Amino acid sequence: MQSAKRYLIIIGIVLAVVVIGGLIISAIFHVLLAVLYVFLIILATLLIAVMLFQIYSILMLVRTITTVRNEIKPLLVSVQETVGIVKDTVQTAGHTAATIGSAAKLTSDIAVAPSVRAVAAVVAGQQMIRVFFGKGHVAHRVEQRRKEQMEALARGE
Repeated sequence: MQSAKRYLIIIGIVLAVVVIGGLIISAIFHVLLAVLYVFLIILATLLIAVMLFQIYSILMLVRTITTVRNEIKPLLVSVQETVGIVKDTVQTAGHTAATIGSAAKLTSDIAVAPSVRAVAAVVAGQQMIRVFFGKGHVAHRVEQRRKEQMEALARGE
């Protein structure tokens, strides 16, 4: 990029020197009016060329816009179909999730909850019997504490 800038600057300086030198030489030989006419003809020719390039670029832009429009229409139809399919899939997934939730609640109410209650009642009954007969956790804990206290006294703490 830097080298391109340098070349453009060098070319600009060379052209400016040539134009200024040409104008000085044409003024010396009294042909300045003829040089002015030549420059005007060159500028008019360049103006016509630029105008033709602009017309060509506008036509290519219109052609590109038309092509893009024609290509986007099928894409939009495809996107709309995909959105419809996704919408149907989401609805089906929602129904499936609701069905699974209902089945889980039914299973919990019919099978799991009564089983848990029955096991809890059996375990509670066992613990009550142990407590009444002195074999429960409470008696065991009391014995454990007495043992720890005796050991602490024996150590001299």
